[in-house]
Amino acid sequence: MSVTTNDDHSSDERQASLALQSRASPVIAHAPIPMVEVAGPEHIVFFVNNAFCSLLKKTREELLGQQFSQIVNNGTQCSTILDRVYETGRFETYTMSDESESDPSFWLYAMWPTLDDHNKPDRVILQLTRTPHFRTNVAEINEALLITGIRQHELRDVAEKTSARLKIEITERERAEHALLEAQAKLRHHADKLEETVGERTRLLSASIGELEAFSYSLVHDLRAPVRAIHGFTEIALEMPREEVGPLAAALLRRVVKAAVRMDSLIQDVLSLAHTIRRPIKIESIDVDALVRALVTERPELSPPRAEITIEGPLPPMLGHEASLSQCLTNLLGNAVKFVEPGVLPRVRIWAEELPALKLSDPAASGESLRDSTPAPRPTVRLWIEDQGIGIPANALKSIFEMFRRGHNGTSYEGSGIGLAIASKALARMGGRLGVESVQGKGSRFWLELPKA
Repeated sequence: MSVTTNDDHSSDERQASLALQSRASPVIAHAPIPMVEVAGPEHIVFFVNNAFCSLLKKTREELLGQQFSQIVNNGTQCSTILDRVYETGRFETYTMSDESESDPSFWLYAMWPTLDDHNKPDRVILQLTRTPHFRTNVAEINEALLITGIRQHELRDVAEKTSARLKIEITERERAEHALLEAQAKLRHHADKLEETVGERTRLLSASIGELEAFSYSLVHDLRAPVRAIHGFTEIALEMPREEVGPLAAALLRRVVKAAVRMDSLIQDVLSLAHTIRRPIKIESIDVDALVRALVTERPELSPPRAEITIEGPLPPMLGHEASLSQCLTNLLGNAVKFVEPGVLPRVRIWAEELPALKLSDPAASGESLRDSTPAPRPTVRLWIEDQGIGIPANALKSIFEMFRRGHNGTSYEGSGIGLAIASKALARMGGRLGVESVQGKGSRFWLELPKA
């Protein structure tokens, strides 16, 4: 029967504590060669591996906490070398001959320091080698010890260089992050200033555009008064007795009347365009069939015997602004009955087709489409107005919807060149499109598109 004393408990706890304090134990524990870790001026054993225990034929409990000089032969000389390793921090070797044993042998000690957090020697790790054939193997052993020392120095040098490089990289990264934060702050500041500047300039521009539009509208409107005066006084002159107004003067006066009428028509078209651009619109469902039939019935130039217009209906309803669509249709129908050969009865055909969705771009379309507030795209209605008139030259098709552009340069057909521009702007404000297909001498087919109601 064995009895465990308090001293035994104290010894076990002390050994366990020493093993836990060892820094080298994770590295040397499974090494195949005998290794021991010592510390302090008395070189107390902190850790031994299994190979060391086997070499000395002692248990770990018998070795931990002992002075190294007490567990090895010639310990005094070994302690002197250990002191030197602590002082210099350099790798040392020591060889001892043991003649006392029945089988003479040689002991080799390789000692190198471990460093603490302040880069000072803290403990020493020893590697022991026992060989009975020292003289024959001394060259290989010395080479191995030398390589071990060199390798340790190289590893320490690499570690120091790596640590220095990491410090530089960390410093550079911190500097870069600081610079990035400063740049982001400056960018946000500039963005805020730019947004403020853009907002202010946009307000000024909107105010200037409003004033310019009001001035232009007032100017064009006021121009009608002198034009009407010219027309009125010229008519009065033409009503004077023939002996007071000669034939040549009468012809010239009739040309003045004609020019005044054309000038008044042009001013009215410009006013219509300005009104189309400025007036507020409300998108709602329009009975297109009723609207087209009313226009044909009410306007003399669109009704028999002056024109023959066929409506293939009923025409489907559309989403738009009724006044704007009425103005657009009036201009398109007016052109259809006007641009025909002299003496030819204008014949116009109107019909509609339903398309899957409104296309957002077309080479023949003019104006910008407004965004539909409906989440999903609606089916589209395309309304066709086909005439049998003189057609449009191919080189004029791309510019036919621009201001003051006409398909014909001659003076046979009256017009200001603004009607199609008005129609295009009206369709664009309603979120629709306007286009044309035409061959010179074979008539034209204008089409307009709006969402189906």
